[in-house]
Amino acid sequence: MFKKMARPRFPPRHWSLVGYPGSGKSTFAAQMRGPKLVIDADHRFSEVLELSRGDVYQLSDVASDNTDPDRVYQILLKEMPGAGIETIVVDSLTSIITPFVVQAMIDKEKGRLRNMMAGFQRKALAMRQLQDAVTRWGTDTLWIYHLQDSRDARANAVVRSTVSQTEVARLTRSINLQLQLITDDRGRHGVAVIWARRGRAELTLWDEAGDWKGMPEKIEEAVYGGLTHDEQRALAHATPRAFPSDETAINWGFEQGAFGSVEEARRVYHQLREQSQPQTDQEWVNIWVTDVRMWKVGRG
Repeated sequence: MFKKMARPRFPPRHWSLVGYPGSGKSTFAAQMRGPKLVIDADHRFSEVLELSRGDVYQLSDVASDNTDPDRVYQILLKEMPGAGIETIVVDSLTSIITPFVVQAMIDKEKGRLRNMMAGFQRKALAMRQLQDAVTRWGTDTLWIYHLQDSRDARANAVVRSTVSQTEVARLTRSINLQLQLITDDRGRHGVAVIWARRGRAELTLWDEAGDWKGMPEKIEEAVYGGLTHDEQRALAHATPRAFPSDETAINWGFEQGAFGSVEEARRVYHQLREQSQPQTDQEWVNIWVTDVRMWKVGRG
């Protein structure tokens, strides 16, 4: 007999979490619902086991299995049915995807690869396989990746994600919250809700209890508390007033049905920005939203 679906109070926890190395990302992950399965690509989750809510299981005790998307796929396919896992944690996406980029660059330099796009195609396929492997089971998911300090073309200091804009845009299709760990001038640790598909965003919650205890529940209440399902739906379809990052804007354009792929959306996004030379962030948001609507009409 089929079981009647119950409407949950909050959407499933399909979250991404970004922060600098050592900022507490794995400690945050330990507070997610258990039992947890950890794809421990950074090989450090054992350091926070004593903080974990519920049991923690490892994908494999073979270290390389945790960084190989194909092995991740095969192991999950075999072991997940009936396992009772509540949350799958990918810790971290940086350690899984970055080697594909590095290998493509080395192959190009050594003359083993004529076209860099061929190397990056392997990365794209790996990302797709990993997403399919992790998201198919109906569990909560937490995708962790890192921030790093860098320099732009004018040598200005900038903060960059260690996962490319294109890959983050692809990931956005599998999540409903983007979170970032921050530290203020007083040394307080907090989590910023950068983007929410069906709830409130652009807010920061501070880790008052320490070790992120109770933070997932606190986030859900702040993002969704008091909102009806109709209000959540309206937020999901509202015209954006701002985009927290390029990858969020690119993925939004793709989700509107305006482009055939994330790559096309990314190409148009950067070409349009270069051509339009917006003077303010708000001006750019208006330009991008208008252009996406025009592309959507053209495809219709």
